[in-house]
Amino acid sequence: MGWWKQIGIPLLAALAGCVPAAAEKLLFIPLDNRPVSLEYTVDSFRRAGVMVETPPLALLSSDRQNGDPDKLLQWLDDHAAGADGAVVSTDSLIYGGLVPSRTHELPESTLEARTKALLAFKSKHPGVPLYGFATIMRSPKWSSAPAEPAYYGQYGAKLFQWGALRDRDRLGLLKKREKKQLQQLEAEIPAEIRQDLLNRRWKNLTVLRYLADGLGQGSLDYLLLGRDDSAPYSEAHRDAEVLLEDVDKACSYKLRSFSGADELGMTLLNRALNKARGVTPLVYAYYNEGKGPDTVASYEDSSIRTSYRQHVLAAGGYPARSDKRADLVLGIYTPFTGVTLGADTAANGDTLDEPGRRFLHRTRDYVLQGANTGVADVAFGNGGSNALVKGLFTSYRDGSDSLGYQLGSYAGWNTASNSLGYALGQGMLRPCLDDPDRKELLTVRYLDDWAYQSKVRQQVRQELVWPGKWADGQMTDEQTKQAEQLVTEKMPRTAGPVLGKTVEQYAYQLPWHRTFEVEVKKKPETGDPVSSG
Repeated sequence: MGWWKQIGIPLLAALAGCVPAAAEKLLFIPLDNRPVSLEYTVDSFRRAGVMVETPPLALLSSDRQNGDPDKLLQWLDDHAAGADGAVVSTDSLIYGGLVPSRTHELPESTLEARTKALLAFKSKHPGVPLYGFATIMRSPKWSSAPAEPAYYGQYGAKLFQWGALRDRDRLGLLKKREKKQLQQLEAEIPAEIRQDLLNRRWKNLTVLRYLADGLGQGSLDYLLLGRDDSAPYSEAHRDAEVLLEDVDKACSYKLRSFSGADELGMTLLNRALNKARGVTPLVYAYYNEGKGPDTVASYEDSSIRTSYRQHVLAAGGYPARSDKRADLVLGIYTPFTGVTLGADTAANGDTLDEPGRRFLHRTRDYVLQGANTGVADVAFGNGGSNALVKGLFTSYRDGSDSLGYQLGSYAGWNTASNSLGYALGQGMLRPCLDDPDRKELLTVRYLDDWAYQSKVRQQVRQELVWPGKWADGQMTDEQTKQAEQLVTEKMPRTAGPVLGKTVEQYAYQLPWHRTFEVEVKKKPETGDPVSSG
């Protein structure tokens, strides 16, 4: 170990292909206009010197409008000249976005026509690699309109249970008691609702089969399938297995599938960049003690070990067996028990246990050796670990700096795969980032993933949204403004003691008129570099 320190980051950047004769031009059509889908992802690559072009916001899906598939495809065609690759959300180009892919009323003929039009892109632009990412329709344990069809408000939990039992039945695992439960659920859920859900899933599967066929026809260079909000037994798990069984084995190396959705754009942009530069980054992973790599996180249907490997391969990297020549060393902070509780629960305390301290010590060892070290904080769902983040920002007795701003990447938001994809993606970009840009990306993640998601979000809900009986997901402009003001008041109080005065340089917005996600953005008048902590 220690080869990173011997060659230094500048040479590492050259070896990683970060000194091109001219910036690569990558076209990018995201899932929608949420910060994680668009702004955060694009900003990461632009800071790394990549020219990422995106469609006008008016063409993308938001919480109040569907995207425009026909105009998005026209935009893609118009901007293809000179592109080194195109990374596109097929959900946007076929349905109009992620949420519309679940709630649309489009006939199969329209879906087929849009899919064929997308697959015709390569015939007009054969020199532009086309990387597509799609989602297998999710199986949420609960949800409601407008993120799902309206009937989810009443039947969401039962629909999830019904799907899980159907999946177990398919696998021959259904017990006698479960058979009775399945019959009872089918009596309780109206037949027309069950049929509507199955019709939607069938349309989704049909589109995905068309796209998979495009791999063999040379119409698509790579297809990444995200299993959004899945579970070990669920309709999403079932659909994924059925689909993958049908894929031509000769094309299987061009297709990857794993739990997750919002990190797919980040992952495939990394692949497009690595392919354009002709490099294959080696990534080595280490885990927290306990269940470690065998952890199956909430909202997912496979182990974190499997998810890590699939993410690395999809990003154009390769999972290394040793840390000796790794371009990125990724620490995956899994829960000791293997159970990912919510970040807003009492279990997310401020004190690291012994395994956590050893994980932090190992992370520090890699940093001191000069390794490009990232951390995927997946111990909790929907937010970072309070104890880990505070540990990252604790100075050492020998006077050395804390680790927080010495990392190549950090992520701890939403699902384990979301965090894994961002920590991996921004970690791969680290050799191409100068120190101010690297620290800026880290600051946004700490503020969003830890301070907001683990702490401030729940406080705003408890103090404002719930007492006012607001519809969190459909807040009015005035309600959103009030919530943003409270977020702005609370973020410095929460993050300031850990991150320092840096927090005051940022503004906070709720772009989807709900508390689920925040947009963290530096105020225009501030340009001071982030302190080294």
